[in-house]
Amino acid sequence: MSRTVINKLLADTHANHQVTDHHGFHTHTAHHLGSLYFLGVTDDKVEQLYKNMHDEFNDYKPSPHEITRDNWHKSIGDRRFCQAYQDFFDRELSASGNKWHEKFLEFLLDNHPKPLINSVVSGLGHPLIHIGYAFELDSQIVASEALTLSAVCYNYLHEVIDKLKPPKIGLKSALTIIQDLRSDERLPLFDGPGVANLESIVEMSTDLILSHYDQWLVDVNNLDKIIEELLDLTVYLYGAAHKPDQIEFDFFLLHLFTSMNAICVIRQHVHDQEVIKHLLWQIFFFIIVVYIAQMRPKIDPALIYDYKLDNHKQSWNYVIDRTINTDFAEHVHLVKVIRALRDAEAAYGNKNGLYLKTAVKTIDNISIDNMWIGGATNPRQLNILKRT
Repeated sequence: MSRTVINKLLADTHANHQVTDHHGFHTHTAHHLGSLYFLGVTDDKVEQLYKNMHDEFNDYKPSPHEITRDNWHKSIGDRRFCQAYQDFFDRELSASGNKWHEKFLEFLLDNHPKPLINSVVSGLGHPLIHIGYAFELDSQIVASEALTLSAVCYNYLHEVIDKLKPPKIGLKSALTIIQDLRSDERLPLFDGPGVANLESIVEMSTDLILSHYDQWLVDVNNLDKIIEELLDLTVYLYGAAHKPDQIEFDFFLLHLFTSMNAICVIRQHVHDQEVIKHLLWQIFFFIIVVYIAQMRPKIDPALIYDYKLDNHKQSWNYVIDRTINTDFAEHVHLVKVIRALRDAEAAYGNKNGLYLKTAVKTIDNISIDNMWIGGATNPRQLNILKRT
């Protein structure tokens, strides 16, 4: 795909589709186009796929009033201001010309009691993911959408994240902490998994969560190693938490992996170490909360490492061909996951097939008609804890 085509399609979706629809769902078009672009889809193919990326036309709804430099903090978290924020950020980034990257970061990091950066994991990580694509696609349009999503998705999570500090004790790996959480009977169990559990977890269990969080062993002088550790943790959560005899993939845990992929990208473009540190503390807290919300499934890395690959599947060519040259190409989350796994191996090496095996396992076992699990009413579940 050429940059001319992707830029044209990004501009079209930006002009004609709002970043949240009337159901409250967030735009994924930039993620979809970007992932297809990085996987090497042709111009003709992506133009055809683009026609099906919007189930319905979601034009912008008028906001209660205009957003300006004087009042832009005052409506943070209010989805009714989606159009007004989009118009405001469009104006501000455009006025910055070639320095829009600096203005983009200025808005995210604004020295205010409610900085946008402290809630980019809200909205299931979509603002964070959009920030990653803005940098990776070098797109002012996507940056404006990322700021808009960050503004309208801002929620209760910031109350913890504003005060989040580096782990205090430093005894255990991130994976060990997740395993400890599974066995902690003080944590809540719900009737079923789902994002509806998130707010009550934060409200009732933050102190307990932070007691686990504080045991995380990190080297603050090696942020790249921390990023790699958390990326691999989210791969395990995505690909190694199902029942041994029933391969499934959780929609909400998937977002933790694509959020970490975004941090890998952001790391390459943001050189302020303190910003990256706080993103890492933020995402680890969010990983824990989502893990609890999804009923603390058992992680067994052997479910990935022991997955057998036929000879013709031991290559990314097989995975990418199956992703972009079948109906799978129409499914944004699948395309994003495959692209992120491919890029993870490029960055961190083979690791006994961790990333490739997870990708092949996904392609070979997912049903195009019913891809993901993780909702409260879905009878298919991961290897989760249940009430007795």
